[in-house]
Amino acid sequence: MDLYNNSEITVHELSKLLELDKNIQILDIREDDERDHASMEGTIHIKLTEIADRYQEIKKNKNVFVMCHTGTRSQAVVKWLKIKGYNNAVNVLGGIDAWAALIDRSIRRY
Repeated sequence: MDLYNNSEITVHELSKLLELDKNIQILDIREDDERDHASMEGTIHIKLTEIADRYQEIKKNKNVFVMCHTGTRSQAVVKWLKIKGYNNAVNVLGGIDAWAALIDRSIRRY
């Protein structure tokens, strides 16, 4: 997959990309209790409170689509990752809530 050069993506756009390329990094920055309620299979889980210590686990040469509950925390993490040289960090607009509402209705909303 080519590198995605926008800083934001909708859940519909991400869903289409996932159909084309299964080797996508989706970073879930939510807390453990949030993931207990709803989660996507295959995501990388690094809590927001741990991102400063663990961000190097993310591959820099690939897209990293960052997701939280609604897209607010992930937007801040994308800005921070870009400062750290992750130029291909992308915020997922609406987060897991939008994904559950619009893409995968088997995921419980909270």
